[in-house]
Amino acid sequence: MQEYRFSTESASATQAFAERFASQLQSGDVVALVGDLAAGKTTLVQGMAAYFKVEEYASSPTFTYINEYHGRNGDLIHIDAYRLKSGEELISMGLWEYLDSDAVIVIEWADIVQSVLPTDCIHIRLLADEANREQRHITIRSARKLDLES
Repeated sequence: MQEYRFSTESASATQAFAERFASQLQSGDVVALVGDLAAGKTTLVQGMAAYFKVEEYASSPTFTYINEYHGRNGDLIHIDAYRLKSGEELISMGLWEYLDSDAVIVIEWADIVQSVLPTDCIHIRLLADEANREQRHITIRSARKLDLES
């Protein structure tokens, strides 16, 4: 398992980092995001959506659970598991159909549905710095080597 650690100084820097990260993703990848409220999970997804050239604004699907974005660089499925009680609820919402697609799937609050996630998903933990609330600490764990330094 590869582990990568980064820090960003602002929301725009987090989005720029997410664009670099998204450029490393492959069709069918699942990205599991974990972090406290306001840790930057949706900001990260917005940067990923920019890489995929999604035209609409990527917002948190807290109440709709799933947003599907069809970009010029591929499809991005954005799932928010915050209001779910278990992975079984996500399965009943059609998770397997998304997993069978070529889309990249990003799941916020992935720890809630961890039991149904693929074993090869990419895990990202985001932490807001206590001294500087704009700064984010990002830890990525991936079975696949990623080139995130550029």
